[in-house]
Amino acid sequence: MGPLSPSRPAQALTHLLLTVLAAGGLVSLSLVCDGATVVSHITPVNVTPDSMTAGPVTEGPMILLSIPDTNGTDVPPAVSGEEEKDGSVVEQHPPKEKAVEGEDVTFSCLLKGGDPHRVVVEWVLKGPESEHTVIRGNNSLNDRAFLSGDLHGGDFSMMLRNVSVADSGDYVCILYASDGQKLQGSGTKLSIRKDQGLQALEESVGTIIGVTVAAVGVAIGLVALLFTQFREKLNCLQK
Repeated sequence: MGPLSPSRPAQALTHLLLTVLAAGGLVSLSLVCDGATVVSHITPVNVTPDSMTAGPVTEGPMILLSIPDTNGTDVPPAVSGEEEKDGSVVEQHPPKEKAVEGEDVTFSCLLKGGDPHRVVVEWVLKGPESEHTVIRGNNSLNDRAFLSGDLHGGDFSMMLRNVSVADSGDYVCILYASDGQKLQGSGTKLSIRKDQGLQALEESVGTIIGVTVAAVGVAIGLVALLFTQFREKLNCLQK
C-alpha cells in the first residue's frame, strides 16, 4: 500500500465518533426500557463493588440512575396477629372481703365491652366442702341475696344481707352471653367473724352464771354446816 492520503485520518476519526455515538444510544435506550432514568450528566468517579453485586473493580465514568421506589405509600403495611372477636370482660372486686355477723355485704360485678341486655348472670358460692348457686338470672335461691346494680348499665353486683359464719366462702360472678360465650369473674373471698359485742356479752353471761352457781354452792355448804352444829347443841341441851 502507498502512503496515506491526508483524507484517510479524518475518515477514520469520523468512523470512530459514529461508533461511540451509536453505542451510547443503545445503552440509553436499554436503560429507558428497563424503567430507569438516565441523568443528563456523566461524572468520572471511582466505582467500588456493591456488597450485593459481584464483579471486578472498574474505574471510569458512572451513569447515575433514579431507581423507582417499591416501598411507596400505595403498598399496604403487613398486619401481624389476629384481632379479638369480642373484648368483653368481667371485673369483680375486691378479691377479699371481711364482715361481722349481721352486716350486709355487696359483691361487685361489672361487664365491660359487651351488651348487658343479652346476658344472664349467675352468682356461685364455692365453699370449702360444697358449691351451690346463690342467684341465677332473676331467681334468688337465697332469700337474703338479690341483685343490687344497674343491670341495663352492665352492673350485676349482688348484696347479701344479715351474713353469718355459714356464708363464708368464694363468691364468683358468671355471665352467659346469648351466643354461648361464658365470662367469669376472679371471685371474692368472704370471711365472717362474730360480733365482738355479742361475744363479750356471751362471755359475761357465762361468767355471771358461773359465779352464781359457785355462790349457791357455798351457801348450801354453810347452811348444812350450821344445821349440823345446831342439832349438836340442841341434843346437848336436852341432856
